[in-house]
Amino acid sequence: YQYFGYGDYEVSMKPAKKAGTASTFFTCTGNYDTDENGNPNPWDEIDIEFLGQDTTKVQFNYYVNGQGGHEYMYDLGFDASEGFHRYGFRWAKDYIVWFVDGKPVHKVTADEENPIPTTAGRILMNYWCGTPEAEGWMGKYQNPGSEGAEYQWIKTSAVPKGEIPEKPEIEEFEGDWTKIDAITPEFSSSNNNSLEQPPYALTADGTSVNVKYTSAGNYDNIAAPIADASAETNWLHMTIRNNSSDYTPKLRINVRNATSNINSFAFGNGKLLTTTTEGTFLEPKPGETVEVEIKFVGEAVSLEIMLDSMQANMKECKGDVTIGDIKFAKQGDIVIPEEPESVNNGVTINGANVKFGGNIGGKLYIINTDDETNSMNVTYQAIPGASYQNINANIEAIASTKNVFSAKVKNNGASALNLRVDIVAKTQVNQNTNVCNLSAKMDGKTDGVFTDLNWGGSTFTIAAGKTVTIEVTYDTSKGPQSLQFMMDSSINADTLTHSGDVTFSEMAFSGEGSVEEPETPEVPEGENAALSFTSQLGYTVDKSGEPSQSVNVTYTDMKGNTYANIQADASSLAAGKNTFSLKIKNNGEAAVNVRVDVQGTTRVDTSNGNGSGSGTDACNVIAEAIGGSGLRTDTVWGGTFITVAAGEEVTLIITYNGEGAQGAVKNILVYLDSMTGDASANSSGNVTLSEFRFTSAQK
Repeated sequence: YQYFGYGDYEVSMKPAKKAGTASTFFTCTGNYDTDENGNPNPWDEIDIEFLGQDTTKVQFNYYVNGQGGHEYMYDLGFDASEGFHRYGFRWAKDYIVWFVDGKPVHKVTADEENPIPTTAGRILMNYWCGTPEAEGWMGKYQNPGSEGAEYQWIKTSAVPKGEIPEKPEIEEFEGDWTKIDAITPEFSSSNNNSLEQPPYALTADGTSVNVKYTSAGNYDNIAAPIADASAETNWLHMTIRNNSSDYTPKLRINVRNATSNINSFAFGNGKLLTTTTEGTFLEPKPGETVEVEIKFVGEAVSLEIMLDSMQANMKECKGDVTIGDIKFAKQGDIVIPEEPESVNNGVTINGANVKFGGNIGGKLYIINTDDETNSMNVTYQAIPGASYQNINANIEAIASTKNVFSAKVKNNGASALNLRVDIVAKTQVNQNTNVCNLSAKMDGKTDGVFTDLNWGGSTFTIAAGKTVTIEVTYDTSKGPQSLQFMMDSSINADTLTHSGDVTFSEMAFSGEGSVEEPETPEVPEGENAALSFTSQLGYTVDKSGEPSQSVNVTYTDMKGNTYANIQADASSLAAGKNTFSLKIKNNGEAAVNVRVDVQGTTRVDTSNGNGSGSGTDACNVIAEAIGGSGLRTDTVWGGTFITVAAGEEVTLIITYNGEGAQGAVKNILVYLDSMTGDASANSSGNVTLSEFRFTSAQK
């Protein structure tokens, strides 16, 4: 938990001798940590790594503000996996020296062109296996066994910074569960993938339920209401039996109140289980029955269990689990968290007092206004990511003759903020929404901003600790009626919960009630390039594998969650350039959802601490288009998106960074109707791609 800077670091360890794995000791910090002023830390790291395919060598490396590439492989002269040895480094202001058994073996010296890390980081050790993409340097991971890295001790001379959090008090249930009656649960199965049948087949038998499934995904779960049974209690008991003889499922158990998980800690057969804000995690072995006890804090409303579904995509599995003996009991005092105080007197916008309401109170949005600074602070805990909870205010009297809303927004939290701003109108804009936003900017630019003209709203991604000025242009003719803010609650399929602290100030409406037509972007000049596209999963390319300046792509029954694509090598054409453009002609009878990735060589975690597993290898930075609708570039998950109407021809112009964290450009990937997330979709299409150009433009 603490941070350590300049000093000596040493570990006594024995790495695992297994191909495809890494055994490590290192210091590290990144934008998930903040400095004393609340600003995100740079990615600084100093590494000692053993690759399991050859433990006679050790690799040293370091990162400065996310830039690595300083690997040095040292030949030990012995097999490190056969015994404990001492490995370490001295980190000084001007140099780093690595040691083996007290002997200096490698040194780097800092200068203007080659800086070394300067930001204090955490001390970490981990043992991990690589993906298939990493096999070239790690070897292939297969046949998992009981091997692992072993550590005897670590030590450092560096002075620690920061506080160690208090250890939570863990108690055991002292009552007799056999004297408490089990409830008869009424579980039902979710179906987040819109399958013909829910993924979980449930068979109830009195106080137990059997769950069988062959696939799961997209955070599907079974859930039962427990409000009445759990009233005036704070402990849950249940048994979980894995009926399979050769399969170990991964389960997540959530005791939930109206908005979030309230698990405090849990035991499985008397041993402490992993419990986080997301729930309690359990992996029962084949044939094993686990007695689970969960201490929860607050008023329980539902019991939710995810079985092999803690990922966004479908997963093949073969679960057979019986859940039963669900009981509730009280031990000690029942703790109901107090509602935070709120002073919500409204803020002055265009001379009028505007008071926000909506989803406020409890763990939802807590509003506090400050008359002196004319600002509004909003805090929240455990907001579900796709709940669309919001705060809103009537602005009809001050916005109806204007067409621009602006505000200064400060993200006081430790994670990136996804803020959605809606100007809600009295008149329906289309069949999906009455939000009349037309476009938006942040600090005068469209980077990190997306306005959805189909479903409504402008979404801004604001880094932790950053203050920005946002601006939303809207259609006055629709009759703007209310201003609505969603904080970390409007990202489709986001099942995580979020906490935050946001301050709004300098809110104002301006403009004269008319909207200037945006300038038509200029198509980059240059020669058309020939790309060799190959197809994947259901696409037919008329010139597959052949260099061509134009290709036709056809497909039928394309599912919206397959993420199938066609791709072409662009490494030589994209090198030294920063713009890729192409024409997209929709020859079909229905609109086509298109995603284009300028793919780099390296996948990078881009979540900014906002979500597990977020990352992309796309180098896309921003895009412009002539024609189409719903244009946006996603810098967290990757790709540029646009919808092309039937019969329409669109020119798409993508600015990319081939020298950033994602590395040099490798491929161009084009997804057609395969990335909407809708498993029930069966799209067919005929699309022509042409006029491929790689250019250098000033952006």
